[in-house]
Amino acid sequence: MPFITVNGAKLFYQTYGKQRPGHAPILLVHGSTQTGYSCWDKVSPLLAEDYFVIVPDCRGHGQSENPNMSYTFKEHAADMAGLIRALGFECAHIIGHSNGGNIVLVMLLEHPDVVQTCIPQAGNAWVSPDLLIKEPPLFDPDFIEREHPLWMEEMVMLHAPLGKDYWRKLVKMTVDEIIREPNYTPEDLAKVTRPTLVIQGETDRVNAENRHGQFIARHIPAAELWIPKGIGHNVHDEILTEWLERVTDFLARRGTDASEKLYCYRLEKYPDLRDGVFDPRLNPDGVLSGLVLNPKMQDEVLHLVSPVENQLKILITEETPCALINRPVEDVRRKPSILSERVSQARLSESARLIQTQGDWSFIRLEHDGYSGWVHTASLHVCSESDVKNYRAALNTIVSASLAEAWDGETLVQKIPFAAEVKLVETRVEDSSIQLPDGRQWKVRTADLIPLDARPKPTAEGIAHTLDLIRRFMGVPYLWGGRTPYGYDCSGLAGTFYAFMGVDIPRDADQQYRVGEVVEKPEAGDLVFFGEPDEDGDIHISHVGISLGGDEFIHSTGAAWGTTVNTFDPNGKCYRAWLRENYRGARRFR
Repeated sequence: MPFITVNGAKLFYQTYGKQRPGHAPILLVHGSTQTGYSCWDKVSPLLAEDYFVIVPDCRGHGQSENPNMSYTFKEHAADMAGLIRALGFECAHIIGHSNGGNIVLVMLLEHPDVVQTCIPQAGNAWVSPDLLIKEPPLFDPDFIEREHPLWMEEMVMLHAPLGKDYWRKLVKMTVDEIIREPNYTPEDLAKVTRPTLVIQGETDRVNAENRHGQFIARHIPAAELWIPKGIGHNVHDEILTEWLERVTDFLARRGTDASEKLYCYRLEKYPDLRDGVFDPRLNPDGVLSGLVLNPKMQDEVLHLVSPVENQLKILITEETPCALINRPVEDVRRKPSILSERVSQARLSESARLIQTQGDWSFIRLEHDGYSGWVHTASLHVCSESDVKNYRAALNTIVSASLAEAWDGETLVQKIPFAAEVKLVETRVEDSSIQLPDGRQWKVRTADLIPLDARPKPTAEGIAHTLDLIRRFMGVPYLWGGRTPYGYDCSGLAGTFYAFMGVDIPRDADQQYRVGEVVEKPEAGDLVFFGEPDEDGDIHISHVGISLGGDEFIHSTGAAWGTTVNTFDPNGKCYRAWLRENYRGARRFR
């Protein structure tokens, strides 16, 4: 059995998988009163498929000696750092659970030179008052023997080499450290420079109440945080498959210095995935993989790193097919399923790039707002880039009716939504003919259309006219992802309002808030934004309305489940306190 002496203590450890030159191993650090095997027996063999995995018993646990009869996080951290070096490695990916999470956190701050990446799970950076109250009674040996005999028997078995009654000393030493350390401040955590993924179960009875995971992730630069819903303290046991996916994905994205350089570049240049996918990864063998949106992004990647082999996938190139939306409205879904979340909608004649087709479903990226998702393949007219440009250039009218009835001969076939741009090919007094992207022609009422060159402009007069049209949608049901009178969401209504006047704005409320011109006092047509602070005090813009001038604004809201008017005036009939309390400012687009 493998033993090695580190800092005066003979430590037991197990290894899994094969060593690969240039690849950092994974070090798994167990929780309190456990051993390496009892904590990580499910995880180790699975991680070993791609990594060399080291699983030690910490000093005074399992088969590892405890010559000083001591237990401190700093001593354990020094042991683990020494173990990495003694086994001939410069650094390792360190993963710790519970008290092991605290140990790897100490390693991250006190021994950063041996840390390639760090994943503290169910740990804490400071001793919150609740730990002082609830931990000592739980770690009382007499209480354990009386109330939790199975736990006692497990400890006797796991730590048998250290003596039958050693467990009593162990729990006492453990709780003494739990209520004393660690005590890292935000300023301490801000000095961390290694990639960090913090894991904490949503219902973790030890750490969730005082948001220990959030505290660590908030203050470590570029740290990621995963809080799986409905999961308790032992995330790796409760949802093993998802845990493995999260951890291995993190290591693939940030597990080398070069990959971390690419990740930090993404945070700086492409922080919002809605603006375009930028997910390159460079493994220790120099193989570049992952996804980027376009060739320009690939050039940026190659400027940052020099791969031995380039397997980077580019989503949109000159060869990527083009398409036009060939239906009055088409849902854009997160996954290729009618049951999947609707993330947005596409209107007739809008253009897209066709990235992937899976039978009845196609993955597209809309060109006007960059939104991506799955649509029915049958909703697309696939054509050349020149055909798209020619068709788009020939669009000459816009639907001004709420829903324009479209007829194929004597049959009513569809209703085209407000603000959809169409290609008018023949005009008559009562009805006109429009041509779809695929060449079919439908008849619509001439009165339901206006020429594009006669559409209102975003002037005071044009805004007033467009607001009159928008008021027709009062009572239209709220629809998540909606952009038509069949149902709007808040940003979909705001975007449609501006689109009718020929102004393209970003799809979502937070994007609109970020890029619009800041105005102190909103006028009619300006967008007004709302958002609640989270538990850390950060504001997330989650809602938008359109100012009607003065205190009133129109918006589509889930609270009323439709398009409605509210006011900032507390004395007004349509006042709602939440909106006034969470108002975050106004933006203007012209």
